Amino acid sequence: MTKSVILLAILIALFIAACGQEPTPIIVYVTATPDSSVSNDVLPPPPTSEDITRLAAAPRRTPTVTPAVTQPPPATNTPPPTATPPFTPTQPPSNTPAPSHTPFFPDVPPAEELPVIDVSKFGIQVHPFTTHQEWTYILGNVGQINAFSWIKIQLDWSQLEPDRGRYSELFKTYALRVQGANYEGNRPYKVLLSVAKAPKWARPDGANLSLDGPPADPQLLAKFITDFIRETKPEDNRIGAIEVWNEPNLEREWNGVDMSGQTYMEYFGVVYDAIKDIAPNIQVVTAGLAPTCGIPGTVCDRQFFQQMYAGGLANYQDIKIGIHPYGWANPPEERCCSDVRGWADNPVFFFLDTLEDYMDIMNRNNHNVPLWITEFGWGTYQNILFNGGDAPAPPVAPQFDLVTPEQQAEYTIRAMDMLQQPPLSDRVEVAILWNLNFATIRDAVANGQEQAGYSLLNAGGQPRLVYRYLEVARKIIPEF
Repeated sequence: MTKSVILLAILIALFIAACGQEPTPIIVYVTATPDSSVSNDVLPPPPTSEDITRLAAAPRRTPTVTPAVTQPPPATNTPPPTATPPFTPTQPPSNTPAPSHTPFFPDVPPAEELPVIDVSKFGIQVHPFTTHQEWTYILGNVGQINAFSWIKIQLDWSQLEPDRGRYSELFKTYALRVQGANYEGNRPYKVLLSVAKAPKWARPDGANLSLDGPPADPQLLAKFITDFIRETKPEDNRIGAIEVWNEPNLEREWNGVDMSGQTYMEYFGVVYDAIKDIAPNIQVVTAGLAPTCGIPGTVCDRQFFQQMYAGGLANYQDIKIGIHPYGWANPPEERCCSDVRGWADNPVFFFLDTLEDYMDIMNRNNHNVPLWITEFGWGTYQNILFNGGDAPAPPVAPQFDLVTPEQQAEYTIRAMDMLQQPPLSDRVEVAILWNLNFATIRDAVANGQEQAGYSLLNAGGQPRLVYRYLEVARKIIPEF
């Protein structure tokens, strides 16, 4: 009896002691449900606990020392300057203290062997169709790379205003994305918006609705853009720049109206006036043209650009000229032409030739304004799969088989270095790398989408080699 009482007393005491302790928390990881206002097209895997720890521990926007910038290979056969004086670039920011830690990856050269990146000059295009959790994770990746001051987002007008005067939930979501980019971390990103793809109700009679194109009335485009600006509060300067359309020298982007530079300028002029009326601080950028020539369904970009001057482009003295100087499989320092590899028999395939041709056209038209590269990069399907494995180049981009991950990384960072030094730095003010996360779009790689090959993240949302090169490189950080 006594033993039973003692045993009972011990059990009661243990129970009371247990009740006085805090329970051990059970960690539950929940995959976020996609926002109803956001397309399900982009569903990269949710960040793991290791991902979140990595991004939280990564140095965020830490100022770095500015060593002497590496000189690019000497240019040859540079065309002589014309009478038009070169554009005078904004002076780079002053040097700031260096961080105590530089990331190291075995496949990446030491920071001292890579060019120094002036962060104020560069940006990255991102795909914004994500949940809030995933969007925050995307911005965390941009912060970890620490090489960009600009984030570019393209607005698909047809999704944001499916019926005239009725804006979708996605319209508000995009406005929130702009705010999120503008106030992320301890240094805001500047936002470049590209606006394209008119909804069906706005298209001209007889337009092929299976292809994208502009509205019948330029005023409709101007109204959509100004309504979006109002949604993001123009007095807060959350939008830094707007690119008016995308690659209008392609029929698949500019169907239903005359595909010429003169016609494009009719739209540009109306939109320019509307933007400046409501938000004079927003920079207005002409549409970057697809570098192409002699292909059915296209107008040669050099020809289209000259047509824009015939349509009055030189009358605008406070704008930026958009340009897409892709390099296909060619190194950024090379000029046309070569029989060493494919896609090397026309200047449109060369990064440097495209830039120099546009500068020549601007000089001939006495137009001394900055160039903005609104897309550039090199693509490959190597190391693109979820597990970092290779995939064959898609039929739409066979040149991807000529570019290795090492070349993608080297060409990208060398091009950025070239853009920081004369003569290119005298004319190119901003350059947007294409792109951060398009490989994470559901089935993008499986379906062979060309955009995925340029992505800094693979299909599993993990960094590719070009990401690591940019992360390791030393930076010049602007002060805010």
